[in-house]
Amino acid sequence: MDRFHIMKKFNEAIDEVRREELRHLKETGQDSILINGRWVLLKRTENLTDKQVVRLKELLKTKLTSIKAYLMREDFQRFWTYHMPAWAEKFSGRLGTQNYAVKY
Repeated sequence: MDRFHIMKKFNEAIDEVRREELRHLKETGQDSILINGRWVLLKRTENLTDKQVVRLKELLKTKLTSIKAYLMREDFQRFWTYHMPAWAEKFSGRLGTQNYAVKY
């Protein structure tokens, strides 16, 4: 698998989590939290508009599962910087042990 397909899978997972979470929030009347959040979570940070950057900062203050998925994808971006296979393997081995709690 290449970078494009791996990141595509991450984005599909984020979108699936976001859709499910939005359904749940609508049932409880809190759906406005994730309104206009889809592309904010799916676009690369450097491609966000100024308005989307503000929206992302708002979303990062929440404890939504969608944000946890987003943070996992962002953390995984470091994988592409490793030049030594051993370091990449060590990084991928610790992914399951990370705590992706949002820090205020």
